[in-house]
Amino acid sequence: MTTEDQTGYHAGIDVGGTKTMFCITGGDGRILLLEQRNTTAHEAPEPFMAWLFSELEQLLAGLQLTLQQLKGIGIGFPGVIGDTEGILTQAPALPWPEEDIRPVIRRHYKGRLHLDNDVNLALLGECWKGAAQGKEHVLMITVGTGIGGAMLLNGRLYKGASFAVGEAGYMVVDAGYARSRFPVSAAAFGPLEAVASGSGITALARVWLAGPAARQDSRLLELAGGIAEAVDARHVLQAAAEGDPAAREIIEQPLEHLAAAIASAAVLLNPQLVVLGGGVAASGEYYVHEIRNRVNRYLPFPVAIGPAKLGNRAGAVGAAAAAAAILW
Repeated sequence: MTTEDQTGYHAGIDVGGTKTMFCITGGDGRILLLEQRNTTAHEAPEPFMAWLFSELEQLLAGLQLTLQQLKGIGIGFPGVIGDTEGILTQAPALPWPEEDIRPVIRRHYKGRLHLDNDVNLALLGECWKGAAQGKEHVLMITVGTGIGGAMLLNGRLYKGASFAVGEAGYMVVDAGYARSRFPVSAAAFGPLEAVASGSGITALARVWLAGPAARQDSRLLELAGGIAEAVDARHVLQAAAEGDPAAREIIEQPLEHLAAAIASAAVLLNPQLVVLGGGVAASGEYYVHEIRNRVNRYLPFPVAIGPAKLGNRAGAVGAAAAAAAILW
């Protein structure tokens, strides 16, 4: 039986399209539990929330706790959502009707509730227990299947007029290229993430392997078991880190586009730190080193750039921090 004050427990939940992470914290901010579950997707919020709170109750039971002992719950979603409206949009992994989901959640839980974008909460997690501790001006860019972002300004998350701050995948660093290939649509990849995300890198690699310049002795093919169609961003990043010329040729455009986008944001916002998160950014020091060097070549003043420390735990940890009104 835990000895924490019963009024001090908080839960943070980071909902992903395939995985959902749960975090339980005690009254002194200690993390008591971090558990990941496969997301059970539903096309409506009612059955999804029934599943989500069933999982949470099971995890709490393992700590001999109940929902009623939680002082607050924070939930992050892969889309745009306002804490004062509760309407989830731009979330293809959760194609729900554009209706307030808070009444559905209230059927399961009556205490303090905070809803937010998953990258906003990942940034809070990094500020609380990760790479950005003690910072007041932070830009976070996550590079995975797509590209997202979040901003901490003067020690508080900046949300924007419609809670849509951080949709970095829609940044334009080559107007002619963007105009000719990418219609602006919340249902489609934006011009930056179409090139610089994990999905973009994968697509570029497969085009290169199908072209006349492809070499059969490329490290890329070796890493993918000799199957060109199986090559993805992970293989490109690993091969590039090992010095493979083909991989470095493929990764050049994604690196330059992302560096230009970060430099543009940094010269506008003047952050103390840029945190790189997401699966692509977690591939190793080569990627972070390349982005750092390229960004600072563009800037009139240097900016610190480093990897996230909490990995896929950051969103759930940040959601717990938001539930407890820490760094908020």
